[in-house]
Amino acid sequence: MKKRPTNVATRFLAILILLFAMPLAIGLTRAAAADDSASSSEDAAVKQMVAGFSDGWNTHDAHAMCASLADDVQWVNWRGEPLGTRQAVEEEHAKLFADLYKNTHRTDTVKSIRYLSPELAVVDDYWTMTGARKRDGSEWPYRAGYSNFVMAKRGGLWIVIVSHTADFNAQAPAK
Repeated sequence: MKKRPTNVATRFLAILILLFAMPLAIGLTRAAAADDSASSSEDAAVKQMVAGFSDGWNTHDAHAMCASLADDVQWVNWRGEPLGTRQAVEEEHAKLFADLYKNTHRTDTVKSIRYLSPELAVVDDYWTMTGARKRDGSEWPYRAGYSNFVMAKRGGLWIVIVSHTADFNAQAPAK
């Protein structure tokens, strides 16, 4: 017949487990809080980049809008046209701001940020725009769409290395 542990032995064992488990639990809680804090500051930095892009758009300053783009950004606009440099994106938007987009206002809302590594993130940004004109000169009073940015952290700053944009209410050009 097996001897059952005494009440004192059981209590002693429980106290020992608590003594070892408490510091571990506190350490894990602190580590999780530090991760949340780091993630929160990274999220804020990413959102600030998107806000800077939007601010540049709203002042119709193509150079300021493109400040957050990598020199070799891979950019695909809402019409599916690729541009392969920040300079090309800037030149294209300077033309648009002087003409079809000169009265536009854009609002961006970051819906999600997924970190692939500490220096690489995928950002889903939903945007709306008012005040645009179509290529035929007619008004395009409201637009809404989605931009997917792949961002890299370089020199402590988040920059866009890939951008793909969709316009939810885009229309095919007349033939």
